[in-house]
Amino acid sequence: MNISVQFYTDKLPVAYRLCMLSIIKECIRRGDETLYELYYSSQQPKPFTFSVFLQDFKLGSEEIALTGFRLNLSSSDYDFLVPFLNGLQRTKQFQYKGYLITRGLIHYGREQKVQTSRILIKTNSPILIEDEQNRPLQPSDPLYNEHFNQISTKISLTMRGVPLQRDVRLQPISVKKVVVKEKNETYELARVEGRASSEYLYFTAFQGRFLLEGDPQDLQWLVDNGIGLRTSQGYGHVQVESEVMAFDET
Repeated sequence: MNISVQFYTDKLPVAYRLCMLSIIKECIRRGDETLYELYYSSQQPKPFTFSVFLQDFKLGSEEIALTGFRLNLSSSDYDFLVPFLNGLQRTKQFQYKGYLITRGLIHYGREQKVQTSRILIKTNSPILIEDEQNRPLQPSDPLYNEHFNQISTKISLTMRGVPLQRDVRLQPISVKKVVVKEKNETYELARVEGRASSEYLYFTAFQGRFLLEGDPQDLQWLVDNGIGLRTSQGYGHVQVESEVMAFDET
């Protein structure tokens, strides 16, 4: 299911993904405290992904001035969606540090159905693929798809209880590199304790259009729940632009 929620505020921090995650977590907590504890008492992958569209924004060094933003979220897991929506509907205003955010209308988007083994996708938020040493990989790297498969299989086993039905492949069509300034609770604690000196974390990811190939059921799951790493932190949210028919599918 695809959900789009309008929010109003006059400013956000430059590293705004932690703010978005705070809103999502609050909705889950208000919708189902037990589910919230299950999700956030461990580092297990969460069954959702999201992206953010900033409206009338002006970027500053520490903050973004704007009129509002739209939070777009996708998930295939109704055990997550029902509590999240219940909490969202019960909450009109959210407080994140010094930022007051007011919820507007909730819209339900058209489901993206995948029926073929090759689809053209466009990123709503950049895709992050890293190796075992947490080094970012470019789509042109020979090991890019090997690590993409390792990541996807591991997450599939955790979230669905089954591996991918076959290897998936992510081929760049028209992409560009983006370096995302970010913060999270672990890193902020490390800064307070003097274990980190930089104000921000930096993630190198890629956005644009990709050709995604694999078993249609696996592709559907990836489209619904996100592609790559840190999907529940606002990476890997994609939309299907078209299906690409192979000769054996016609």
